[in-house]
Amino acid sequence: MKRVLLSAYSCFPNRGSEPGYGWNWAIHLAERGMDVRVLTRVMSQEQVDQIKAYCVSHPDLLIRFSFFNVELRLRNAGLNYAMWQWRAVREAKKLLKTETYDIIHHVTFGTVMIPTQLWRLNIPVVFGPIGGGQTAPSSMMEYFGKAQWKERWRTLMTRALPFSPLHRRWISKMSAVLATNRDTSELLRLLGRPDAQPLHDTALPESFFALEPRTFEALAEPLRLLWVGRLLPRKAIPLALDILAKVEVPCTLTIIGDGLEEGVVREMIRARGLEDRVFWKPERLPWTEVRDAYGKHDAFLFTSLRDSVGVQLLEAMALGLPVITLGIHGGGELVQDEAGFKIPVHSKEQVVRDAAAAVTQYAAMSPEARSLMSAAAWSFAKSMTWPRRAAIAEEIYDRILQGPNARVPGGTSRDATLPVRLFT
Repeated sequence: MKRVLLSAYSCFPNRGSEPGYGWNWAIHLAERGMDVRVLTRVMSQEQVDQIKAYCVSHPDLLIRFSFFNVELRLRNAGLNYAMWQWRAVREAKKLLKTETYDIIHHVTFGTVMIPTQLWRLNIPVVFGPIGGGQTAPSSMMEYFGKAQWKERWRTLMTRALPFSPLHRRWISKMSAVLATNRDTSELLRLLGRPDAQPLHDTALPESFFALEPRTFEALAEPLRLLWVGRLLPRKAIPLALDILAKVEVPCTLTIIGDGLEEGVVREMIRARGLEDRVFWKPERLPWTEVRDAYGKHDAFLFTSLRDSVGVQLLEAMALGLPVITLGIHGGGELVQDEAGFKIPVHSKEQVVRDAAAAVTQYAAMSPEARSLMSAAAWSFAKSMTWPRRAAIAEEIYDRILQGPNARVPGGTSRDATLPVRLFT
C-alpha cells in the first residue's frame, strides 16, 4: 500500500476551482486504496466540519487531514501561501517522527511561481499539475481596467522567472513535474525541466456528466449564451458584453458569478445598451442551480484572458454544451475544434468581431450540426474524470518508486526524461 503525503493548501468539499481540486485529489487517491495524509489550511469552520463528517462516514478510506495556518496573516495572498509552504515542511517533519511516506504530491495551489518546499524531506515529490506560465495578451490589457498595472507586473515576473536561480534549484528537486498547459511546459523547459509531463489540472466527478450529449432542436427563441465564473479582471466580463453588443442575431447572455459590486456590473450592461439582453443576479448560486443552467442554454461563452485551463469549459462540455472560447492557454488546448469555436487573439477589435461572428455562425447552424458539436464536446470531456486523474497519478508514483526511469531528489536522474503523456 502506498502512503502519500498530499500537500493541498486549498481543500474544501463540494467546491470548484482550487478548493475542489485539493479535495478531489485527496478522496480519489484514497479510493484507489492508498493511505493519504492531507496537509491543508483552515479555510472556515464549515470546511473543517464537512471534512471531518466525510471521514466519519467513510471509515473504509485511509484518509487523514492535518490542518494548520501560518501564524502571521498578511493581506497578500501570495505571501501567505509562501509562508504556509515553509510551515508545511515543519508540520511534515513532526509527522515523520511517527509515520512514513512513500511519496509527496503537491496539488494546490497549482502554480510554478511558488514551488513546494517539501522536497527538503528527502522523499520523492510530484509537483502539480501546475500552471502559471501563461500571460494575458498585451493587446487585451484594456479589459483589466484598474488592475492593468498588476497584470503587467505579473507578466514581467513570469517572463523573468527562468532567470531565478532559486526557482531553477527548487524545480530541479522534484521527482516529477506536471504542467497543465503548454505555456507552463515551455516555462518549465526554460527552468531546466524539459521532462515536465503534460496533464490538465481540470477534472470532474463521474457523477457530474450528462448521460448522453444534447440533441438540439431548431431555435424557436433568441440564442441563449451562458457565462460562468468569478467576476475577476482576468475573466473579462466586459469582453463578453462587447461581444454580445456586436452580435446582430437575436441573442441573450446569462451571467452566473459574483465578485464585483452590483452597481459596477449594472453600469457595464447599461453603457452597452444590453439591459434587455443580459440576465445576472449579484449572488453566488447553489451548485445544483449552476449545473442546471448549463442545460438551459445553447452555447457557453468563455472570455478569460489568463487561465490555466478553466474548469467551466469542462463543465459545459461534460453536459454537452458547445463552447465559444478564446484560443489561448489551456482553454485553447482543452476545447477540440469539433466541440466549439476557438477565437484567435490579435487585437481587441478583432477578438470582438470574430467572436460575434462565431455566435452568429452558431445560431445559423442546423440542429443536427449543433448536436454533432455537442457530441464531440461530451465525448472528449468523458476522459477528464477524477478517477482517471488518480489512476494517472498512481502510474507516475509507480514509475518514480520502481524505476528505472525515476528521477530522484537532488536533481539527478537515472533517465533524462519521463515518458510524455497526452493531455487526458
